[in-house]
Amino acid sequence: MLSFILVTTLSGCVTTVEGPYTAKASKSKAVEQYVQLGLAYFQNQEFELATEKLSRALEIEPSNSMAHAALGLVYQAQTEPEHAEREFTTALKHDPGYTRGRTYYAAFLFQEGRLKESLEQFKLASQDIRYEARPQVFSNLGLIHVKLGQLDEAIEAYEKALTLRRDQPSVYLSLATLQYQVHNLKKADRYYQTYWNHVRSGTARHTPQSLALGINIARDKKDLNEEASLTLLLKNMYPDSTEYQKIKESS
Repeated sequence: MLSFILVTTLSGCVTTVEGPYTAKASKSKAVEQYVQLGLAYFQNQEFELATEKLSRALEIEPSNSMAHAALGLVYQAQTEPEHAEREFTTALKHDPGYTRGRTYYAAFLFQEGRLKESLEQFKLASQDIRYEARPQVFSNLGLIHVKLGQLDEAIEAYEKALTLRRDQPSVYLSLATLQYQVHNLKKADRYYQTYWNHVRSGTARHTPQSLALGINIARDKKDLNEEASLTLLLKNMYPDSTEYQKIKESS
């Protein structure tokens, strides 16, 4: 099982700002402050206040893409998909180059089960080589390809994610899983051992699925010591898991 989940982050948001719009503040500064306030309230799940501040920003500048995209996040959190999609698409209409807003829209489409549309939006986002969260975009592409049964494309996307940023334990585990599924034991083992190193260093934690994968890899490469060690870990950490029951039955 893949442990990687599709997420978006609100990097760049602040939780404290100066006072709202005053006569001395410029129009653009006022809009920026209202958007930041709206996002701060959104992060605190104060959706009414978030809507109020973001709406105020749009009163000042109706074409502001950041405000529209942020309002889309608020509506998405309130399970108002039609309103959310309207805001996301409006944001991208005003600024097609707003990559963060595009990832918000892609994540929304994923949540709605519209995987192929989500895939296309993430592909567009991945073309922005200056986007700071580009490794996350490729990880998300990998996840969607997996869900669509496109394993070769998933492997390619995950490998690109690692090229951009190496410290992603969940991506190593995803690649180990995929390589095992396509019967490439050597690569599966290599990715799995890297994931294991992250577990040892405390930057990742084993799940029943990760331990079961390691046991199966160890069995296939006939490493009895590693198989026994991982089986004991699975027994001690997750004795009631389905994975442990299956491993016991197959022993």
